[in-house]
Amino acid sequence: MPAYNEEEHLKDTISSIPEIVDLILFINDGSTDSTLETANKHFIESNRSNFGNGISELNYKIITQENQGVGSAVVRGLKEIIKLDKNNQLKKQFPNKNKWIVIIMDSDGQMDSNDIPELIKPLVNNSVDHVKGNRVGLEGMPKIRKIGSYLLKKLMRVASGYPKINDTQSGFRAINLEMIKIWDFNTKWDDYGYTNWWLLESGRRSFKLKEIEVKSIYKGEKSKLKIRRFLPKVSLLIFKSLWKRGWQWYVLGRGTESKKLRITFCIIWFTTIFSLFGMILFSKHYIYFLTYSIFGLFITRKLDVVESERRLNQPNSPLIN
Repeated sequence: MPAYNEEEHLKDTISSIPEIVDLILFINDGSTDSTLETANKHFIESNRSNFGNGISELNYKIITQENQGVGSAVVRGLKEIIKLDKNNQLKKQFPNKNKWIVIIMDSDGQMDSNDIPELIKPLVNNSVDHVKGNRVGLEGMPKIRKIGSYLLKKLMRVASGYPKINDTQSGFRAINLEMIKIWDFNTKWDDYGYTNWWLLESGRRSFKLKEIEVKSIYKGEKSKLKIRRFLPKVSLLIFKSLWKRGWQWYVLGRGTESKKLRITFCIIWFTTIFSLFGMILFSKHYIYFLTYSIFGLFITRKLDVVESERRLNQPNSPLIN
């Protein structure tokens, strides 16, 4: 649970977390208000004990770091759960637990903890590697944010390897601990947009994903997200990730079984790029280059969707380690 200056929302957020959640890792991202003290108070009021003292089966642990952004706070929490597992501290505190599912939930009160049982169900059944929320009830969201979310959804469907994904901005997620243990933390994304980064990286490696509808508690609060700075930055991330995935899947053939598909994709893709440049270099004949570019983008998109679906239906994942 990442938090930055969320003292006003912590009472309701913490008290709403169901008892099926054995341990809460609260990451205080350098808050300048009383977030730290408020969180500790309400954890105790919710009959949770500090992790490791053995007093209660409901535990919490607070970690404070310098303000680095929500993405950094989430990664800090994921690394901490890996550490607790590696050191057998989870086994010691919870000897009867054989499977761990990690839930990422913001502390701003906009996520409904009553959705947690449905969110973790596909992981309990071992059908996927991670689950993310698909928010409903966004009537109160500002129009500019709705437009931004729609555009990002379209871009992410092309770039991520998840061609049917709907809500790319929801941070409400559940992840199998085994997936986190083999995650590559050498790359990271500290700020807002970490949800996009996570999907781009997990899609490139072909981890299995499922979306579950979740309620969004939106009351018109002012967002800390700066759209004008966020959209260009994340758009660049998406573009770079698309190239990285395309190069690994189709040029290097990592996880792609069909050599015919690889050759076809590469020929059409690279000639389409040439055609796009041709529109600029040979402007008199731009209509021919434009026609081929549209054709090439359409065909490569269709081929990529077929390959993405094949990967997501494979019995084993990830296909790229």
